[in-house]
Amino acid sequence: MLFLKKITLLLISPLVISLLLISVSFIFKSAKNGKAAKRLLISGFLILLVFSQPWVSNVLLYPLEHSREPYKLAEIVESDAIFVPACYYQTRYNLPEISRWHECSLQRLVQAKILSEKLRLPIVVTGGNFLADKTVSYSEKAKNLLEMLGVPSENIISIPNGTTTFSEFEALRNLFNQKRIIMITSATHRIRVRMISEQLGIKSKIISVDFQSSGELKPFITTPSILALERVRKALYEYLAITKHKMMMKIV
Repeated sequence: MLFLKKITLLLISPLVISLLLISVSFIFKSAKNGKAAKRLLISGFLILLVFSQPWVSNVLLYPLEHSREPYKLAEIVESDAIFVPACYYQTRYNLPEISRWHECSLQRLVQAKILSEKLRLPIVVTGGNFLADKTVSYSEKAKNLLEMLGVPSENIISIPNGTTTFSEFEALRNLFNQKRIIMITSATHRIRVRMISEQLGIKSKIISVDFQSSGELKPFITTPSILALERVRKALYEYLAITKHKMMMKIV
């Protein structure tokens, strides 16, 4: 399953698609099919040009990240716990501790710490042994970081289970059934998180962090950006994940 995910992430990248088209165009050219080679070459460069524009990535990400107004503090105050699903922690290489954390992990955990202090709520972290080093539990590393940030140990509940978003939510439900949960996740995941919560009957309000877009929809043109290409890839992956989840729900 992890291998298929890596392949999917690779194949939906606009950069990879454009390079594949350009490479195939040279094959057609060597085979004396100039018309097909020209079309493939133009298509490859057009994909690269269009999807490297930040405005295009903004448009694709907008429905995922900005289709709902954020909750006000008064709307989330009547909650029982703050839940932070896993993102990533690097277990390889000789790196300082802070450099091992992915940006999405840091933003989720820091936001959880801030809300925990404001609302006086415990923080629940999940995530099993899905990292490069299978002996390391993500949730325990997340708990350690929260403690370093000043969250009292007794206010942190570590659930070392879950290798996918769905299995993490199942682990949460098993311990917090019928509780009112504040979920802190990346903005691109908000729709899928909502779908899983409703499917499992978890009462939740979702707080978004780690935004990949500015929300600007007014057209603008700027220099091509490799970051825009990566954000388009993230958007396409999330749309595929949402589609897959809907299909699985219909099958079940």
